[in-house]
Amino acid sequence: MDMERPRAFISFRMEDRWARDFLREHARNAKDEVEFIDYSIQDPFDSSWKNQCKLRIAATKGTIVLIGATTYQSEPVEWEIKETLEQGHQIFGIQVNDGETHPLPKGIPSESVIRWDFTQISSRLSTWV
Repeated sequence: MDMERPRAFISFRMEDRWARDFLREHARNAKDEVEFIDYSIQDPFDSSWKNQCKLRIAATKGTIVLIGATTYQSEPVEWEIKETLEQGHQIFGIQVNDGETHPLPKGIPSESVIRWDFTQISSRLSTWV
Protein backbone atom coordinates (compact mmCIF):
# COMPACT_ATOMS: atom_id res chain seq x y z
CA MET A 1 0.00 0.00 0.00
CA ASP A 2 1.40 3.42 -0.96
CA MET A 3 2.02 5.92 1.77
CA GLU A 4 -0.02 9.05 1.42
CA ARG A 5 1.97 11.94 0.01
CA PRO A 6 2.45 14.84 2.41
CA ARG A 7 0.14 17.78 1.84
CA ALA A 8 1.21 21.41 1.57
CA PHE A 9 -0.73 24.53 2.53
CA ILE A 10 -0.03 27.38 0.12
CA SER A 11 -0.20 30.90 1.55
CA PHE A 12 -0.47 33.73 -0.99
CA ARG A 13 -2.21 36.96 -1.92
CA MET A 14 -4.96 36.62 -4.50
CA GLU A 15 -2.97 38.79 -6.94
CA ASP A 16 -0.37 35.97 -6.95
CA ARG A 17 -2.81 33.11 -7.54
CA TRP A 18 -1.19 32.58 -10.97
CA ALA A 19 1.92 31.41 -9.05
CA ARG A 20 -0.15 29.01 -6.96
CA ASP A 21 -1.77 27.60 -10.09
CA PHE A 22 1.60 27.27 -11.81
CA LEU A 23 3.12 25.50 -8.78
CA ARG A 24 0.22 23.07 -8.50
CA GLU A 25 0.28 22.30 -12.22
CA HIS A 26 4.03 21.65 -12.18
CA ALA A 27 3.70 19.33 -9.20
CA ARG A 28 0.94 17.42 -10.95
CA ASN A 29 3.04 17.05 -14.12
CA ALA A 30 6.26 16.20 -12.30
CA LYS A 31 4.60 13.63 -10.04
CA ASP A 32 6.22 15.23 -7.01
CA GLU A 33 5.99 13.44 -3.72
CA VAL A 34 3.93 16.26 -2.21
CA GLU A 35 0.23 16.69 -2.79
CA PHE A 36 -1.11 20.21 -3.25
CA ILE A 37 -4.74 20.57 -2.34
CA ASP A 38 -6.55 23.85 -2.77
CA TYR A 39 -7.05 25.02 0.78
CA SER A 40 -7.75 28.59 -0.30
CA ILE A 41 -10.28 30.46 1.75
CA GLN A 42 -12.78 31.92 -0.67
CA ASP A 43 -13.94 34.65 1.70
CA PRO A 44 -11.05 35.70 3.96
CA PHE A 45 -13.26 38.27 5.67
CA ASP A 46 -15.75 35.68 6.84
CA SER A 47 -15.51 35.41 10.62
CA SER A 48 -14.72 31.69 10.52
CA TRP A 49 -11.72 31.88 8.14
CA LYS A 50 -9.16 31.53 10.96
CA ASN A 51 -10.84 28.38 12.24
CA GLN A 52 -10.96 26.98 8.70
CA CYS A 53 -7.29 27.85 8.18
CA LYS A 54 -6.24 26.22 11.46
CA LEU A 55 -7.87 22.97 10.37
CA ARG A 56 -6.44 23.17 6.86
CA ILE A 57 -2.92 23.87 8.13
CA ALA A 58 -3.26 21.02 10.63
CA ALA A 59 -4.05 18.64 7.75
CA THR A 60 -0.67 19.40 6.10
CA LYS A 61 3.05 18.83 6.69
CA GLY A 62 3.88 22.47 6.06
CA THR A 63 3.23 25.77 4.37
CA ILE A 64 4.68 27.29 1.22
CA VAL A 65 4.48 31.09 1.21
CA LEU A 66 4.37 32.60 -2.28
CA ILE A 67 6.06 35.98 -1.95
CA GLY A 68 5.02 38.65 -4.43
CA ALA A 69 5.30 42.42 -4.40
CA THR A 70 2.67 43.05 -1.71
CA THR A 71 2.64 39.76 0.24
CA TYR A 72 4.38 41.44 3.19
CA GLN A 73 1.32 43.69 3.60
CA SER A 74 -1.12 40.79 3.94
CA GLU A 75 -2.46 40.20 7.44
CA PRO A 76 -3.96 36.80 6.45
CA VAL A 77 -0.57 35.60 5.10
CA GLU A 78 1.15 36.81 8.27
CA TRP A 79 -1.45 34.98 10.36
CA GLU A 80 -1.03 31.77 8.31
CA ILE A 81 2.76 31.89 8.85
CA LYS A 82 2.28 32.36 12.59
CA GLU A 83 -0.26 29.52 12.76
CA THR A 84 2.02 27.18 10.77
CA LEU A 85 4.91 27.84 13.16
CA GLU A 86 2.67 27.46 16.23
CA GLN A 87 1.58 24.05 14.92
CA GLY A 88 5.25 23.08 14.53
CA HIS A 89 4.98 22.54 10.79
CA GLN A 90 7.57 23.05 8.06
CA ILE A 91 7.63 26.37 6.18
CA PHE A 92 9.46 27.99 3.33
CA GLY A 93 8.87 30.90 0.98
CA ILE A 94 9.29 31.32 -2.74
CA GLN A 95 10.04 34.66 -4.41
CA VAL A 96 7.56 34.43 -7.30
CA ASN A 97 8.94 37.07 -9.66
CA ASP A 98 12.11 36.16 -11.50
CA GLY A 99 14.93 38.59 -10.79
CA GLU A 100 12.99 40.48 -8.12
CA THR A 101 13.34 40.26 -4.37
CA HIS A 102 10.19 41.33 -2.56
CA PRO A 103 9.95 42.26 1.13
CA LEU A 104 9.25 39.24 3.33
CA PRO A 105 6.07 38.90 5.36
CA LYS A 106 6.59 39.00 9.11
CA GLY A 107 7.50 35.66 10.66
CA ILE A 108 9.24 33.91 7.79
CA PRO A 109 13.01 33.64 8.22
CA SER A 110 15.03 34.92 5.25
CA GLU A 111 17.06 31.68 5.18
CA SER A 112 13.78 29.86 4.50
CA VAL A 113 13.12 31.76 1.27
CA ILE A 114 14.19 30.48 -2.13
CA ARG A 115 13.89 31.58 -5.75
CA TRP A 116 11.35 30.09 -8.15
CA ASP A 117 13.31 26.96 -9.08
CA PHE A 118 11.54 23.61 -9.26
CA THR A 119 14.68 21.68 -8.34
CA GLN A 120 15.03 23.70 -5.12
CA ILE A 121 11.30 23.48 -4.44
CA SER A 122 11.34 19.68 -4.86
CA SER A 123 14.45 19.45 -2.68
CA ARG A 124 12.74 21.41 0.14
CA LEU A 125 9.57 19.38 -0.15
CA SER A 126 11.46 16.08 -0.03
CA THR A 127 12.41 16.87 3.60
CA TRP A 128 8.74 16.92 4.59
CA VAL A 129 8.23 13.16 4.37
